[in-house]
Amino acid sequence: MNSRKSNIGFLILAGCVLCSGSAAAHQEGANFSGAIIEPLRVHHAHIEDEQRLNLGGVGGLRTENGKRGAFDSSIELAAAWDSDFRFGSEIFIPFSNTGNDSDDFELGDIELWPIKVAIVNRPETIFTGVLSIVLPTGRESRGFGTGETVLGGLLFFDQAYKNWFFGLNGEIEGSVTGPRETEAELAAVISYSFIQGTTEMAPTVPNQRFVPALSLELVSNFGIQGEEEGEKSLSVIPGVHLWHPSSGWAVRVGVDVPVTSDPDRDFTVLLQIGRHFDWSKVSRSLKNWVN
Repeated sequence: MNSRKSNIGFLILAGCVLCSGSAAAHQEGANFSGAIIEPLRVHHAHIEDEQRLNLGGVGGLRTENGKRGAFDSSIELAAAWDSDFRFGSEIFIPFSNTGNDSDDFELGDIELWPIKVAIVNRPETIFTGVLSIVLPTGRESRGFGTGETVLGGLLFFDQAYKNWFFGLNGEIEGSVTGPRETEAELAAVISYSFIQGTTEMAPTVPNQRFVPALSLELVSNFGIQGEEEGEKSLSVIPGVHLWHPSSGWAVRVGVDVPVTSDPDRDFTVLLQIGRHFDWSKVSRSLKNWVN
């Protein structure tokens, strides 16, 4: 894959996704608490149409030739199937230069969530089950993929209380091709949104120009079977969020800091830009832009 063409293609796709007209805070018709944020690493349980660009500057990435800096990114696209936001799907398209050659950017292993089901779907409490499939689209020989197809099951939990939010993720996944590999992940987030006038549930669309929020996330991974068996990792991610309710745009920044004894990197500076926007409106906006 030509690195320059890959860069241009990724940027065009990201621009089309993020610059397609105006949007409402949360998706139109959704009644979820405005205190339920979009965390940096932990995934929220509520289901909506979503478009997000995830960027990461990696410091001190461990390689065979010592430490180096790197850039990691992905486009995250989610869709709700019904007006009750109970069913949905999602895809993650990664693109980075974290492989064996620091000069090249390439596609990584694409992850699909073809089935997302909100088992509990209330404004402040959401519990969702997800089927995941990781495809070996990244070149294993260049260090951009595992060369394996991986299946997984995930559980997401959201709980809001006034301006507070607590989220919990659990995941177990295993390879179905190649060597047997099984891993698990447990992650949690707590946040506080500075929404004015909240007495009971935080409003879905706060009546203020900007909503800042602070968050703290913990992400832990465990190797259960295969080459990573017995390996453990833990990261701490403090974050700052700024949401513009009338347009739906949100910007989030944070730092992912490994706190295990033998990390694969020193830190990752995170920047995310995202929104909730009805895909039918995105389609119309793209058609207007092309014409």
